[in-house]
Amino acid sequence: MGPIHRFRQNRILRRRQSSVLLHARLVPTQTRRSTMTVRPTAGTPAASRPRAERNRVLVVGRDPGVTAVIAVGLRPRFETEADITATEALAQVRGRPLGLIVAEIAQGDLDAAFSIRALAARSPNCQIIAIGSTEDARIADRLAGLDVHGFFPRPIDFGALVARVSSLSRSADDNSPDSGALALSRCSAKIFAYFSTHYAESFSLDTLAHAVGVSPGSLARVFLHDTKRSVGAFRCDVRVEVAKQLLVHEDHKLDQVAEMTGFVDGSHLSRVFRLHTGRSPGQYRIEFRSPHPDGVSG
Repeated sequence: MGPIHRFRQNRILRRRQSSVLLHARLVPTQTRRSTMTVRPTAGTPAASRPRAERNRVLVVGRDPGVTAVIAVGLRPRFETEADITATEALAQVRGRPLGLIVAEIAQGDLDAAFSIRALAARSPNCQIIAIGSTEDARIADRLAGLDVHGFFPRPIDFGALVARVSSLSRSADDNSPDSGALALSRCSAKIFAYFSTHYAESFSLDTLAHAVGVSPGSLARVFLHDTKRSVGAFRCDVRVEVAKQLLVHEDHKLDQVAEMTGFVDGSHLSRVFRLHTGRSPGQYRIEFRSPHPDGVSG
């Protein structure tokens, strides 16, 4: 049994009753008038918000693989943070306003809906993208009035999700070099989906190419073009992102976190983690578990 299966079997991230996740399914207006509406992407007044604010994205969700892939996939174009639940994100997110919240949806999780509203209240211009698959009118009611600009059912179309985030962030007069649309090819979107569930596993480029349905050479070339990173570098980034969430929200020893995220052992995780974050895993755990004073960015 691999690390990812033990991860889920042990219900590592399902112990909290307030785990993230809004829930609402869009139903045609002919059959039901919902108080939550999805606003069209075209014409979104992104120019009215400072660019730094537009580019700050919070990704919250119960599945660490999904949130990590989204957070890593949007960098470096966006400044992203990932968290396990919206409730816990309230304690972590401080400082500059958020431009966008990408939130998974769980049926009946009203606490998460209230927390999303609280997060959005701290960032008046914050937009929301929801991920889920089950209808829950109560969640829709609690999201009424928020800027919900996208709903993505499972399995997630990562290409469409990245394109929506990119579109929401752009403004008509932003001519900076990195303001172009962020887009994923069909191949890269499939790689994102694969990494979201297999990030802790060891596999070769040939294995990944076979799973995606392209040649190894084409896969490496296309993914580098789309993400400006090699496949190996991207997977390492995702593993570190998952490790960050586990360090902050779980009490596992370092070797166990390493096993869950695909590293050889605690020493291997420590070396890579320090290169990515500038902190040791222990320092990171202490810093981000500690309450931050209002106005101080964590």
